[in-house]
Amino acid sequence: MNKGRGFTLVEILTVVVIIGILVTLVTVAVKGAMDATKRTRIATQMSQLEMALGHYKAEFGEYPPDMFDDKAIVRHVKKRWSRLDFSLKPGGITDAEYIKGAINAGYGKNVDFTAQGSEIGALVFWLGGFPDSEGKLSGFSADPENPFFSNPFVDVEDRVYDKKNFIDLEVGEDKSVRLVDVGGGARAPVIGNDIRDVFVPIVYFRGKADGGTDAYRNKYFKFSDDNWCVPYAEAIDETSKDIKWKNPTTFQLIHPGLDGKFGVKDHDPDNPRNIKSGDRISPQDLDNITNFSDYKELKSILP
Repeated sequence: MNKGRGFTLVEILTVVVIIGILVTLVTVAVKGAMDATKRTRIATQMSQLEMALGHYKAEFGEYPPDMFDDKAIVRHVKKRWSRLDFSLKPGGITDAEYIKGAINAGYGKNVDFTAQGSEIGALVFWLGGFPDSEGKLSGFSADPENPFFSNPFVDVEDRVYDKKNFIDLEVGEDKSVRLVDVGGGARAPVIGNDIRDVFVPIVYFRGKADGGTDAYRNKYFKFSDDNWCVPYAEAIDETSKDIKWKNPTTFQLIHPGLDGKFGVKDHDPDNPRNIKSGDRISPQDLDNITNFSDYKELKSILP
C-alpha cells in the first residue's frame, strides 16, 4: 500500500510566501480604500461648510470674519445685529472686547473667544451660534438687542433661539464639533474630525473685501513647533514683492489631511507658501485638503 506523499519544506515555504504576499496586497488595498473613504468624508464636510458660507453671504451680504480682526468683527456684528444694545457696555472696554465678552458668557463651559488661538472657533460661532441644552447649535438669542445671551441669569434650558443656523452641527465628544483646549484653560468650539484617533480641525481664514496684498497677513495657527497652518499664496511678483494671496477677497478652508499636519515651516507673511511655484511647501502640506484645490489634496494643484 502506497503512502501519500507529504509536502516538502520548499513547497510549504512557497505557500507561506504566497499567502504573505496576498495578505500584504489585501492589507494595502484595504488601507487604500479606507483612506479614500476618509478623504471623501473630509471633502464632503468641507463642501458643506463652503455651501453654508455661501448661504451666510446671501443672507447678510458678506462672509463672516475669522476672529483675527477686531475691527472686522465689530463692523460685521453691527451690520448683522443693527439693534444690538451697546449701552450696557461697561466703561473702559472696546466694542470688540464687549462683543467677545458677551460671546464667552453666552457660550459658557470655559469657552473663551478672547484667548489667543480661540479664533479657530469662528466657523462654529458664525454658522451655528450657541448650543442648546442638548448640544445642538441653534443660532443666537431671539432678542435682536441681546443676541449673545449675555444675561447670566437665563439658563440654557430657558433660552429662546432664533434658529438661524446655517449648518446642522452638534457639540460633543463623538460629534463633528468639539471643545478643544487652546491654552491657559480656555477652550474653543472647533469643527473637524478624527484622524487616526486624533481630532483635527478645519481652519477658516477670511480674506479682505479689497483683496489687498495684506489680505491674510499675520493670520496663522501654531498647533506645535512642527505644525503650522497659514494661508496660501498663489503667486509672488519677485520684482515688486507683491504678495498675491489665494482667494484674497473670499476665504480659505484648510484641512491637514490624513497625516494630521498642516505644514512645518514657520509663518512669514512676506514669503508665504506659494502653491503656484511650490516655494516653502513642506511635505506635510502635500496632503492638505482645501476649498481652492476642489477638496482634493493640495499636491494635485502644485507644479
